[in-house]
Parts: sequence; structure tokens; C-alpha cells
Amino acid sequence: MLDAGLVFGAFWAATLASEFKLRVPRQPKRYFQSLVGGGLLGYGAGIALGCTIGAFFSAIPSLGFNGWLFGIGLLGGAYLGVRLIRILA
Repeated sequence: MLDAGLVFGAFWAATLASEFKLRVPRQPKRYFQSLVGGGLLGYGAGIALGCTIGAFFSAIPSLGFNGWLFGIGLLGGAYLGVRLIRILA
């Protein structure tokens, strides 16, 4: 239910902000990038023993050190991902 609420809440917020739009990539390389990115995301969730909700949002309130390490890794990965996207775009 938490995951469904997360998806519905994101959809609702994007719709209210008039930011929701279905887009189809024009370049074939975007499909490849999406598949590789999804695979890396799944692999990361596997080695983190869960998703961001379990490994981050549940660990930090429980005072788990692993949550803070995951958060630092999450920020670093997001930073590198944005840099990579800017290089490829």
C-alpha cells in the first residue's frame, strides 16, 4: 500500500502542477539507456536489501547507521547520474 500511495501521490502532485506528460523517446539510444538504468536500479536495490523506502526512510528513524550510509550513497549516485545525463544530452 505504501508503494501504491507513493506512485499515486507522485501522479497526483504532477497532475496538479500541470507537469504530467507522457513522453515517447525520439532517439533509439534512450531506450537502451532506460533499460540499462532500470537494470542498475534493480541491482542497486538488490544489494541494498530493499528499496529507498526500506533502506533509507526506515533505517534513519531507527537510528541505523546503514541508513545514513545509504543516504550518502544515494546523494552521490544522484549527483553522478545528473552529471552523466548532462554529458550525454
